[in-house]
Amino acid sequence: MVGADGKDSAVAGLAGIPTRRYANGRFGYLAHYRGLPLPGGLGQAWFLEPDMAYSFPNDDGVTVLAVLPDKKHLPAFRNDLEGSFEAFVRALPEAPPIDSAERVSKIIGTVDHPLITRDPTAPGIALIGDAALTGDPLWGVGCGWALQTAHWLAEEVAAAAAGGGDLDRSLAAYARVHRRRIRPHQRLAVDFARSRPFNPMERLMFAAAARDARAARHMYLFASRLIGPFGFLNPRSVARAAAVNLRHRARRSQPVA
Repeated sequence: MVGADGKDSAVAGLAGIPTRRYANGRFGYLAHYRGLPLPGGLGQAWFLEPDMAYSFPNDDGVTVLAVLPDKKHLPAFRNDLEGSFEAFVRALPEAPPIDSAERVSKIIGTVDHPLITRDPTAPGIALIGDAALTGDPLWGVGCGWALQTAHWLAEEVAAAAAGGGDLDRSLAAYARVHRRRIRPHQRLAVDFARSRPFNPMERLMFAAAARDARAARHMYLFASRLIGPFGFLNPRSVARAAAVNLRHRARRSQPVA
């Protein structure tokens, strides 16, 4: 049996698979706008310590704006959702010009989205997607991990399903792949979801990504889960980030002619 029934998985519950829940210190809302230009037509991300925001180009000239504030802002959003959402966006550095754009959707979101981790298998059962592991919406991993875990499961159990392999061993192999490829990302996400200030390594790597094309590409590979945390923080990349930030500080300290 495959449990693909989301973060509140009935399959996991009926099978008695333990659930580990981690609090999320942020909440999130998004809306769709038409006529909202983006620099270079690309998406933008704001890491505001601890607040977050994103803008993404969508189909047919529509841009998606998402805000993920610290929960200290929640009373204001509950009191006036539209006003608080728009004020939050206007206050962003180099803010998208929403006043000259048309909002073409409701403002939708969630005020509580815990991170959930479960063992991905039990005897005769496999969990995929959010049923096995629910990440932080901040990183946009839900659909990607759902498809990826389904692919891993299919690869591992194909022979057993066709009568040519041992199902228990196949499920154990799927569980190993799942834990090795996803758990390190989830551990970082759980820590970051506490809505805490950046730690020194995050500050180093995030700042370099905003200042250098190669560092930005490296950040993209990590945020897209194409490399893991150890690949992201390899010595060469950390050294490059430190050099980028040092050059930036040196330029800023030079006297203006």
